[in-house]
Amino acid sequence: MVSSFLSSTQSPLANFFFSLFLVGTTSFIGASISTPSTSFSTIHMTNNKDGAEALLNWKSTLDNCSWSLLSSWHDDNPCSFSGVACDEFGAITNLSLSHLGLRGTLDGLDFSHLTSVVSFELANNSIYGFIPSSIGNLSKLDYLDLCFNELSGDIPPSLGMLKSLHYLYLYANNLSGHIPQEIGQLDFLSRLDFSRNKFIGPIPISLGNLSNLIHLYLWENQLSGTIPASLGKLGNLTELSIYHNYISGSIPREIGDLKNLKILYIWQNGLSGPIPSEIWRLTSLITLDLAINNLNGSIPSSIGNLISLSSLHLQNNELSGPIPSEIGRLTSLQSLLFSFNNMTGQIPASIGSLANLTELDLGNNKFFGSLPSEFNKLTQLTFLQLHDNDLEGELPEDVCLGRSLQNFTISNNHFTGPIPTSLKNCSTLIRLRLDKNQLIGNITDAFEIYPHLNYMDLSHNHLRGELSWKWEHCHNLMSLRISNNNLFGAIPVIFGRMAQLQLLDLSSNNLSGEIPREMGNLLMLLELDLSSNAITGNVPIEIGLLPILMHLNLASNNLNGSIPVLLGSCKSLLSLNLSRNKFRRSIPPKIGNIQSLEILDLSYNILSEHIPRELAILRYLQILNISHNSLSGYIPHAFHDMLALTSIDVSYNYLEGPLPNVKAFNEAPFEAIKHNKGLCGNVVGLPNCTSVRIKKRNQHARARIIIILIISLLGLLFLSCALIVVVFAIINHCQRRIMKRKNNERVNDLDFMSILSYDGKVFYNRIIEATEGFDSKYYVGEGAYGIVYKAEISEGQTFAIKQTLSSQEDTEVVDFVLFEKEIQALTYIRHRNIVKFYGFCSHPQHCFLVYEYMERGSLRTTLKDDQRAIEFQWDKRISVVRGVADALSYMHHECSPPLIHRDLTSNNILLDRDYEAHVSDFGTARLLRPDSSNWTAIAGTIGYIAPELAYSIVPTEKCDVYSFGVIALETIMGKHPGDHISRECSSSAQAESMMLKDVLDQRLSPSRLGLRDAQDVVLIAKVAFKCLQDDPRLRPTMRQVSRELCFQVPLDMPLSAVSLEQLRDLNVKKFGAFQEMVRFEVFMCLFYLVFNYNDDRLLNIFLVLTKPSQVIIYFHCRASFSMNIIGIVRCL
Repeated sequence: MVSSFLSSTQSPLANFFFSLFLVGTTSFIGASISTPSTSFSTIHMTNNKDGAEALLNWKSTLDNCSWSLLSSWHDDNPCSFSGVACDEFGAITNLSLSHLGLRGTLDGLDFSHLTSVVSFELANNSIYGFIPSSIGNLSKLDYLDLCFNELSGDIPPSLGMLKSLHYLYLYANNLSGHIPQEIGQLDFLSRLDFSRNKFIGPIPISLGNLSNLIHLYLWENQLSGTIPASLGKLGNLTELSIYHNYISGSIPREIGDLKNLKILYIWQNGLSGPIPSEIWRLTSLITLDLAINNLNGSIPSSIGNLISLSSLHLQNNELSGPIPSEIGRLTSLQSLLFSFNNMTGQIPASIGSLANLTELDLGNNKFFGSLPSEFNKLTQLTFLQLHDNDLEGELPEDVCLGRSLQNFTISNNHFTGPIPTSLKNCSTLIRLRLDKNQLIGNITDAFEIYPHLNYMDLSHNHLRGELSWKWEHCHNLMSLRISNNNLFGAIPVIFGRMAQLQLLDLSSNNLSGEIPREMGNLLMLLELDLSSNAITGNVPIEIGLLPILMHLNLASNNLNGSIPVLLGSCKSLLSLNLSRNKFRRSIPPKIGNIQSLEILDLSYNILSEHIPRELAILRYLQILNISHNSLSGYIPHAFHDMLALTSIDVSYNYLEGPLPNVKAFNEAPFEAIKHNKGLCGNVVGLPNCTSVRIKKRNQHARARIIIILIISLLGLLFLSCALIVVVFAIINHCQRRIMKRKNNERVNDLDFMSILSYDGKVFYNRIIEATEGFDSKYYVGEGAYGIVYKAEISEGQTFAIKQTLSSQEDTEVVDFVLFEKEIQALTYIRHRNIVKFYGFCSHPQHCFLVYEYMERGSLRTTLKDDQRAIEFQWDKRISVVRGVADALSYMHHECSPPLIHRDLTSNNILLDRDYEAHVSDFGTARLLRPDSSNWTAIAGTIGYIAPELAYSIVPTEKCDVYSFGVIALETIMGKHPGDHISRECSSSAQAESMMLKDVLDQRLSPSRLGLRDAQDVVLIAKVAFKCLQDDPRLRPTMRQVSRELCFQVPLDMPLSAVSLEQLRDLNVKKFGAFQEMVRFEVFMCLFYLVFNYNDDRLLNIFLVLTKPSQVIIYFHCRASFSMNIIGIVRCL
């Protein structure tokens, strides 16, 4: 076309215009073609510049410390900035600024210049403030991660404009307010994590629109309301975690529509109602955790459908019913936690099929029965808790067969039998609790060394043995409790080397010995409880060096000495209990330095002197008990400032003066302040302090007058007595010289001897020869009036020789003829339970008595020796008590004149080879001179003397009865009964409730007493307390005692239920019952004679003496009467 045009137009002007046209056209076309490229390049250059400017401006708003972290941000090319990525055209697409330590806000970041950004990562920094609403301009954003920052405020609704968003992470900030409904507009969202914030209100229903959602995490917020049923539309959801919120209501059934769900965490909310049955059809579930809610109902058998389940946590709900046996189908299960529910029934044997189980917790339910033997198959267990149920039987022998068990807790059940042998070598153990069961065995052999163990509790079982040295090698052991068992022996010194120990409780055992001084090395110790043992000695002062000790309990032992002053250095002590020991002297004032002390109990000791005023410094003290001591003086006035006190007990002391004006004293019961010297105050039962002061002034005035009169009278009396004594001494001296001269004349003619059936001089020589002149190697012991030796004469006979007087010079015998007659009278006493007395030898060199020799020595030495005491079984002890009663009955009622022992103790009750009792040392005191010191002194031994001898020096048969009561109790208790003798010494609530079984000799295991022996022991205790009546007129005679001990009275309650108070309250009515029993036996004997001899005269006597009801019995039984042979013997 152009060529044709050129050819047709030949003029130069035409050519010029044509050329000009071509140039213009070409320029236009070129301009048209180049314009789009230039425009596109210009736009991107502009955007990059704006983006760089936006980032640099944001950098300038950050804290100064963050600038160095973004040092590469300094020019107009953002693609070179660290953490910034661009596309091929230079547009900013990625901001990866996580983990840089940036600090500042997002307010200075202009999101309108970052519209090309696809991924924005700012996690793990210190970004605070609000999320700007301008973030909605990031229209291409696919990934937003702002987690682990300090963002606060509400989520801006503009987030709903990010239509391309797939991942939204706001985890671990301080965001609050409601979750906006606009989040439900993010159609492509697959992962949403708003966990660990402070969101409130309900879960938005609009979240059910996020059909592409795979993970939904809303845990650890403050969300409330119910779970919206719309969540059931999230068909692609695999993980739903909304635990640790305040969500209530029931679990919607629509959750069962989430067929792809693998993890469901809804624990620690307020959900209620039963678990929907639809949950048990989610066969893809791997983890199901609904713990710590209020869910109820039972677990259905359909639980067996969840064959993929590895973790099932339903603890801390209100579930009931049994564990379905179908649970055995969950073979992939590794963790099963059902604790703290109301589930019942027996543990199914199918649980043994869960071979992969590592955690099993069924504690705090109501399961009963024994553990199935299939438990031995669970060899992978690391965590097993069955505590607080009603389980019984023996523990599985192979509970630690897999050598992987770390936590084993079965406390508070009824398990019996020994500790499983597999536990002995279970070196993986970290925590072991077997407490509050009925396990038996020797603790010394049952356990080995556990290198990882940090907590062990074996308390409240029936374990025995000594504490092992192996505990020292448990280097991580921090808590050790073995209280309320039957441990014995001393506390090993190695316990002082367990430096990591924080809690040690060995209370309520039979431990003895002293507290090792090495215990002061336990610098980490917080609690030490050694109460209710038999520990002796002083409290080591090293205990006061324990810097963080908070609780110290050494009560109910036999500790003595003074309370260590260094205890005042235990600045962290909260409670200090040293009660029921034998501490003496004063309360250390340094205890006032323990500023944190809340409980102080020093009761039932022998503390004296004043209450230190330093105790008033204890501002936090709440409970103070210093009762049953010998404290005197006034209660310090500074106690007025002890406002924290809530309970006090100062009873049974010698305190006087006004009570402090503080609430604890003003509101104290009278029992807490009674039995003092002269307290006064506004408490019911105490006198008013004003009247007490007036009364004291009057008493002082009267006392001065009385003292003057008494001194005058005493002066006159002294002069009169002095004159009488001088006259009497002169007369007495003359009489003694005359008598001594007569006696010397008789003794010079013949050495006085009286040995039954022996020639006196020959027997004397044999005794001297057999004892080698009373050499110490033949020493046996000491009696009431001399030293006892063993003499074996040539005929093979053995005698006990009591050397009484060293020479004739010291003899105080008045008349040798009368003395010989008295000795002869004693030799004729014959009773199986009285030591046979052969005679007496009096010689210028030696004077001695000759008795039958007893192989086993005295009752006291037998009871003191643990080995001999164990051989001294209950039947032998019962026989000894009856034998002593028979002997005293013979002396009091069958001898003429009656014999009074005067000094009956366990030391003069001798035992022969067969443990038959023989009373010795009786009658000899009455043979001494009437004017000798022994005649006017109190007859008897302290601890056995009847109380009336405190005001009367004339002993009676009732004094022997009292001594017998003490010996009877001593025989069954294994030691002197001490304070149990008197009601006044046992008036505390604890003493009144003390059980008989607890004071019996524990070396013979009173709990294992047979029925017959138990009846006899209770009978002996009853009779003993009757004999210990303070009023001698209320005591029975020894004849009554001897007869009552012959009867066997059935127990009306178990031995374990018999208390000392019940026995002590027995009165004359009990003896009335005994007399009624005797009358009944006489009636039966008469009945027997009438029946067998059919004598009309006997029948008339019978009818006169008996009641009509008994006559009816006679005629009713006449055809088939069988008399008990024991009754016949007693009658005859």
